[in-house]
Amino acid sequence: MYDSLPLQPKDGGITPTIFTLQVEKLRLIAYMAFWGMCLFAMMVSKAAVAGTLGPCPLNEGDEPTYGMHCSVLMDTFGFNNICVYWDYSPSREATALVYPIFEYTLALYIVMGYLQIKNDYDNKKVDSVIYNAASVLLWIKIVLIAWFRMIFVCSVFQNPIPFFGTEMPAVVAHTLGFFGMQFALILIAVENVVYIIYNKKTMLSMSVETTKSMAIVYVVVLAVITALKISWASSIFITGTPWIGAPWPHIFDRVWMLLAAVMPVFFSIYGMKTEPDMVISIVNQPQAST
Repeated sequence: MYDSLPLQPKDGGITPTIFTLQVEKLRLIAYMAFWGMCLFAMMVSKAAVAGTLGPCPLNEGDEPTYGMHCSVLMDTFGFNNICVYWDYSPSREATALVYPIFEYTLALYIVMGYLQIKNDYDNKKVDSVIYNAASVLLWIKIVLIAWFRMIFVCSVFQNPIPFFGTEMPAVVAHTLGFFGMQFALILIAVENVVYIIYNKKTMLSMSVETTKSMAIVYVVVLAVITALKISWASSIFITGTPWIGAPWPHIFDRVWMLLAAVMPVFFSIYGMKTEPDMVISIVNQPQAST
């Protein structure tokens, strides 16, 4: 059990306020908030956006029609990803109002995960290298997650954005926010794997060694797919020509969504059944007499 202070006052001392929570439940809430945000954006886009885009042919030779297939993402990348549903008004503004539920819950999960590692460090369960790395990465992850909101600030169809004497295409500025979130999710996955390894955790009736091996395979595959996904998009922005053609970019995108946004839901559900509660004690400590 993660406990920052004694649960009961001693010698008539101040009674602490106690909060008990499950860290993995926070992760589950965060990812449910993400998928809820996606569903909300889809509904708004279908109702208020799709009929205004176009007309353009769905496939070469088809009659021009209106719909999401006429998006800037389709024109730039050749396919739509999940972001297309909050790229256009009024979905962009409406989804921006819903996004903080995901953002703040995920940030809280990151902070609580760091406190888990700190408590393990204080109890000599983990060495200083892991603890110091977690202390640095804590702020990097929080900043990258906060910057994800730039997908709502920078619209894909606005004019190029002035940037230190040059101009940045709006779709690039928009995509950079998503790049940051992808890096943050890799860092979260790496930290989770490290936590599994040093605590000798098991999952789904697998042995400790098998769990360790599978966790490493998962994070390596996630990192590789993310690198492929980002390098492909970057090659379009930098050279105008993707380094690999269809259908692979679309496959990268779907595999990444599976690894980064679907599988963690099941990891968190399993973790809720096996993780100890975190107990946080809060005391307003009176100032010492002078």
